[in-house]
Amino acid sequence: MFVIAGNRRQQGTRVLDDGLVRARWRTWPRQPSIAHVVMADHTIAPVSTTIRDWIALIAECGHSTIRTGALSTEAAVRFREHGFVEIQRLALLHLGLDGSRVPDPHHRLRPLRGDRAFAAAERIDERAFETEWNLDAAGIREACEATPAHRIRLALTANDEPAGYMITGRNGAAGFVQRLAVDPAHEGQGVATSLILDGLRWLRRHRVDDVLINTRLDNERALVLYRRLGFVDMNETLSVLELDLGDHSEAP
Repeated sequence: MFVIAGNRRQQGTRVLDDGLVRARWRTWPRQPSIAHVVMADHTIAPVSTTIRDWIALIAECGHSTIRTGALSTEAAVRFREHGFVEIQRLALLHLGLDGSRVPDPHHRLRPLRGDRAFAAAERIDERAFETEWNLDAAGIREACEATPAHRIRLALTANDEPAGYMITGRNGAAGFVQRLAVDPAHEGQGVATSLILDGLRWLRRHRVDDVLINTRLDNERALVLYRRLGFVDMNETLSVLELDLGDHSEAP
């Protein structure tokens, strides 16, 4: 059994819930054929019967592809059993906030509030990521809700131009860099560093002990930055999986 919150034909976020495992489901920005399913806990996958139910429901709603959020190795196994294949592998890095001082950011930062601010973040995201991975304003707002508490800040240049944004999340004593995007026109100016330092200062104020961040395994520029700021590579990697519903067939 599972329930779905929201109208099936709406384009907004819907919640899938089988009583034990929850996921958010929405249409991928600018690609209506793709359904994006993000688990509430990326380390836990639903049972096989639930996955089959979700696949059937999403196919019924007219999508041709299902794409997951980042999944732990163990959670990914369950989805692979139903035909999902890996399309992206992510490095996972950890930072322990041990009470040492976090330097001040070099850029002026402001909260994102209102449609105009989120539209500016959407433009940055569109330029920072490849087309199949960027988020629109609605997707950015949804990313903010991935944790019980979050902080979203826009970095500005000396001329007040939006240069980048970041979403920092926390869940109890755990902290997460949920989304970080820098306009390519302002790369190499310390924008990402300022945003991360701001997020770490906020997490420290709330007594967060551990911070996680992920990025593509081949994103060497980001990996160098994170390591310079004290993040350490973990042995675990994360996987983003995809299912082509046109090629999908499963015994009842």
